[in-house]
Amino acid sequence: MIAIWLGAGGATAAADKLRAIKERHRSSRLILLTTQDAAGDCRKWADETWADGALRGASGFLARARRLSWASPSHIYDLEGSRPTRLLRLCVWPRPQWYMGAGP
Repeated sequence: MIAIWLGAGGATAAADKLRAIKERHRSSRLILLTTQDAAGDCRKWADETWADGALRGASGFLARARRLSWASPSHIYDLEGSRPTRLLRLCVWPRPQWYMGAGP
Protein backbone atom coordinates (compact mmCIF):
# COMPACT_ATOMS: atom_id res chain seq x y z
CA MET A 1 0.00 0.00 0.00
CA ILE A 2 1.11 3.51 -0.73
CA ALA A 3 -0.17 6.76 0.75
CA ILE A 4 0.56 10.01 -1.09
CA TRP A 5 0.85 13.14 1.03
CA LEU A 6 2.76 16.16 -0.21
CA GLY A 7 1.92 18.46 2.70
CA ALA A 8 -1.69 19.57 2.09
CA GLY A 9 -3.91 19.88 5.15
CA GLY A 10 -1.10 19.76 7.68
CA ALA A 11 0.73 17.00 9.50
CA THR A 12 -1.95 16.38 12.14
CA ALA A 13 -4.64 15.62 9.56
CA ALA A 14 -2.25 13.40 7.59
CA ALA A 15 -1.22 11.52 10.75
CA ASP A 16 -4.88 10.82 11.59
CA LYS A 17 -5.51 9.48 8.08
CA LEU A 18 -2.35 7.37 8.10
CA ARG A 19 -3.28 5.93 11.48
CA ALA A 20 -6.74 4.97 10.15
CA ILE A 21 -5.22 3.30 7.08
CA LYS A 22 -2.69 1.42 9.21
CA GLU A 23 -5.43 0.17 11.57
CA ARG A 24 -7.56 -1.01 8.62
CA HIS A 25 -4.67 -2.92 7.02
CA ARG A 26 -2.68 -4.17 10.01
CA SER A 27 -0.78 -6.89 8.14
CA SER A 28 0.19 -4.75 5.11
CA ARG A 29 3.24 -2.57 4.66
CA LEU A 30 2.48 1.12 4.25
CA ILE A 31 4.78 3.27 2.12
CA LEU A 32 4.41 7.04 2.42
CA LEU A 33 5.28 9.11 -0.65
CA THR A 34 5.86 12.63 0.64
CA THR A 35 8.17 15.65 0.46
CA GLN A 36 11.52 15.92 2.21
CA ASP A 37 10.08 18.46 4.66
CA ALA A 38 7.00 16.41 5.52
CA ALA A 39 8.79 13.06 5.82
CA GLY A 40 9.67 13.55 9.49
CA ASP A 41 6.15 14.59 10.49
CA CYS A 42 4.45 11.28 9.69
CA ARG A 43 7.31 8.80 9.50
CA LYS A 44 6.17 6.84 12.54
CA TRP A 45 2.90 5.84 10.83
CA ALA A 46 4.59 4.39 7.73
CA ASP A 47 6.78 1.32 7.38
CA GLU A 48 8.82 3.08 4.70
CA THR A 49 9.04 6.70 3.55
CA TRP A 50 9.82 7.78 0.01
CA ALA A 51 10.96 11.38 -0.20
CA ASP A 52 9.47 12.91 -3.34
CA GLY A 53 12.18 15.51 -3.74
CA ALA A 54 11.63 18.88 -5.33
CA LEU A 55 10.73 17.70 -8.82
CA ARG A 56 8.27 20.03 -10.49
CA GLY A 57 6.54 20.05 -13.83
CA ALA A 58 6.18 17.21 -16.30
CA SER A 59 9.42 15.44 -15.37
CA GLY A 60 8.44 15.30 -11.70
CA PHE A 61 4.95 14.06 -12.54
CA LEU A 62 6.29 11.31 -14.80
CA ALA A 63 8.87 10.29 -12.20
CA ARG A 64 6.10 9.87 -9.60
CA ALA A 65 3.93 7.87 -12.02
CA ARG A 66 6.84 5.59 -12.90
CA ARG A 67 7.79 5.06 -9.26
CA LEU A 68 4.22 4.19 -8.28
CA SER A 69 3.85 1.84 -11.26
CA TRP A 70 7.07 -0.01 -10.48
CA ALA A 71 6.00 -0.51 -6.88
CA SER A 72 2.85 -2.38 -8.08
CA PRO A 73 0.82 -1.58 -4.94
CA SER A 74 -2.60 -3.14 -4.37
CA HIS A 75 -3.97 0.09 -2.85
CA ILE A 76 -3.06 3.76 -3.17
CA TYR A 77 -4.45 6.32 -0.75
CA ASP A 78 -4.35 9.89 -2.06
CA LEU A 79 -4.24 12.03 1.08
CA GLU A 80 -3.30 15.08 -0.98
CA GLY A 81 -6.30 15.37 -3.31
CA SER A 82 -4.60 17.88 -5.59
CA ARG A 83 -5.06 17.90 -9.37
CA PRO A 84 -1.66 16.33 -10.08
CA THR A 85 -2.16 13.50 -7.59
CA ARG A 86 -5.69 12.82 -8.93
CA LEU A 87 -4.25 12.70 -12.46
CA LEU A 88 -1.67 10.15 -11.31
CA ARG A 89 -4.57 7.73 -10.92
CA LEU A 90 -4.85 7.53 -14.71
CA CYS A 91 -1.10 7.10 -15.25
CA VAL A 92 -0.24 4.25 -12.87
CA TRP A 93 -0.18 0.76 -14.43
CA PRO A 94 -1.24 -1.80 -13.43
CA ARG A 95 -4.16 0.08 -11.91
CA PRO A 96 -4.43 -0.43 -8.14
CA GLN A 97 -7.48 0.39 -6.06
CA TRP A 98 -7.27 4.16 -5.56
CA TYR A 99 -8.83 5.95 -2.62
CA MET A 100 -9.24 9.65 -1.98
CA GLY A 101 -8.40 10.40 1.63
CA ALA A 102 -8.28 7.54 4.14
CA GLY A 103 -10.62 5.40 2.04
CA PRO A 104 -13.83 3.58 2.87
